[in-house]
Amino acid sequence: MKKTLRRPTFLFFSLLQPIVWFLLFTQAFQSVASIPNFSELTGTDSYLTYYSAAVVLQTIIASAMQSGIGMVTDMESGYLDKMRAAPIHRSSILIGKVTSDGFRILLQTTVILVLGAILGVTVAAGLGGVALIFIIAVLFGVAWSGISIFVGLTTRNSETTLMISLITTFPLLFLSTAVMPLALLPAWIQSVAAYNPLTYIANALQALIIRGLDWNDIGHAFLVIVLVGSVTLTATTAMFRRAVST
Repeated sequence: MKKTLRRPTFLFFSLLQPIVWFLLFTQAFQSVASIPNFSELTGTDSYLTYYSAAVVLQTIIASAMQSGIGMVTDMESGYLDKMRAAPIHRSSILIGKVTSDGFRILLQTTVILVLGAILGVTVAAGLGGVALIFIIAVLFGVAWSGISIFVGLTTRNSETTLMISLITTFPLLFLSTAVMPLALLPAWIQSVAAYNPLTYIANALQALIIRGLDWNDIGHAFLVIVLVGSVTLTATTAMFRRAVST
């Protein structure tokens, strides 16, 4: 986290990124709210409100994608070698990495919620809902970052890590209910969305912002976090142990 705070340019653009997405996408697609039955399907007649959950999710996966690139940079700069030589447990290096990623996601989510409030977006679930949004965002961000870190440790190349991370993350965003209600998606995308983990995170965030405490959607989100985290972080830990032992 100190390393992140010592790079003000990186931190500035990390916080600016969700603002640009929020304003750009909601202005470009605001007419989506005019589609018949949009308010009945979503619970709101504002695409700005509906997309608030999507921009949180978009920021999470973008930050998670940067994790692998950061790991490659640490290896190339020799920073990881210095950590290996330090009198600390090897696992604390990886724990520190994913914790700092969660810290960055927490800051970005705060920016999104503050900007949303300024633009008139309210969280129907209240302060408890805001806390749950933070928890879901950070936990899912840490779980999803395992994919990027695993790729980074495997390829040890930042360009390859970026390319693979882009291919495996952003298409999933548009194959979920984050950007468009399920009923308005083509049939084949609806089928994919049913098995897409991002769908369940988006549903939970949308419920907290639009409807309130929907424990069914919230429960599904935490189940997805546990399942995704179990797979990605287990694989990443194994690959990290191999990387630091060579």
